[in-house]
Amino acid sequence: MKQVIIWAIVFGVSTLLASLMLHDNGHLSMVWGDWVIETSLSFALASAVVGFLLVYLLIRLLLNLWHFPAFWRNRSRMKRYTKAENAMAKGMIALEYGDWQKAEKQLIKSAKHSEAGLVHYLSAAKMADNQQAWARRDQYLAQARSEYPDEYVTIGLVEARLLSDDNPEVALTILETLHEQQPKQQTILVEYARLLRELHLWERLETLMPELKRCRSVGRDDYAEIEVELWAGKLANASTEERLESIWQQLDNRQKLTAPILAEYVEQRLGWQQEVGLAEWIEKSLKKQWNDRLVYQYGRLSIGPAFERLKKAEPWLKLQPENPVLLLSLGRLACRSQLWGRGQSYLKKSLGLRAEIETFHALAQCYESEGEERQAALIYKQAILQLEKKPAGTASDEPG
Repeated sequence: MKQVIIWAIVFGVSTLLASLMLHDNGHLSMVWGDWVIETSLSFALASAVVGFLLVYLLIRLLLNLWHFPAFWRNRSRMKRYTKAENAMAKGMIALEYGDWQKAEKQLIKSAKHSEAGLVHYLSAAKMADNQQAWARRDQYLAQARSEYPDEYVTIGLVEARLLSDDNPEVALTILETLHEQQPKQQTILVEYARLLRELHLWERLETLMPELKRCRSVGRDDYAEIEVELWAGKLANASTEERLESIWQQLDNRQKLTAPILAEYVEQRLGWQQEVGLAEWIEKSLKKQWNDRLVYQYGRLSIGPAFERLKKAEPWLKLQPENPVLLLSLGRLACRSQLWGRGQSYLKKSLGLRAEIETFHALAQCYESEGEERQAALIYKQAILQLEKKPAGTASDEPG
């Protein structure tokens, strides 16, 4: 509507001027020394307008010629950017198809000419890492650091993640340095803590716990999981009974009854043949939450009357009727209680659910304790056949 009004005003003024000129062209005289120029006013006005337009066009032409080199450079740069973006798009598509070699080639081809060159270098480094081309990976990371020195944090994070599998010590050094330089950077803190957990460096992880507790990137449940893993790891690494008890006494009752923590404590105590009080701790913990590893350890306890433990463990079958670990522990406890038939029944049912060498061994020992040497020999033979079927390197059936 605004443009319509403007055009109407222009048209009206033009019509008015044209009408005035038709009615009276006017007369204009100009004297310059001996020169006298006479013309109509309308012609003089038209000449002035045409002259103004010519001067304006000439100035625009000169300005365009002046700025032409910059325009050409910008045009060439935009062309390179477009080409780089196309290469990146092709690389991302190749990545989706799992063609890491093609993705790497497309990403690195136009990295220097892209506005997102850092993404090109880091993505190409990931593709080279996927192909185990360590030299090319390190080259791309070095180029990224050279081209984008201010982005050392992002580059360091990516490099640490790529090195965490094949060279975790170097990755840890990078993250430690970044954390010292950027102590408030939450992503670095979380990544640093993750690698410390993977490397089981519990003492160093413990120093980060106050920071992790304040970190908004770590939720309450995640922090609780890290804390449980920390205490379990410290217990597992305790080299003496004194050290083990020192760590254990630092825990409150809630932490002591947490299955992963208690399982590590029990495992250490079993190794040193210090079983007093372990059955009670396991029973209390299992009332709160089921844990196969604690049930397995419960069946390994040897101090005290096995029959009492059997009576407490048999009701667990109502909750876990088809659990091979529970059946193994029940079988062991029944055999130690000299309830041979019941123990053998539990062990055979466990074997039916999951045939493990340890369960065969427990069943054979049960037959031996009963005096059934021939039957025990048959079980050992079955165990040997089962062992031959298992692939090399298969772990035992102890729950993790």
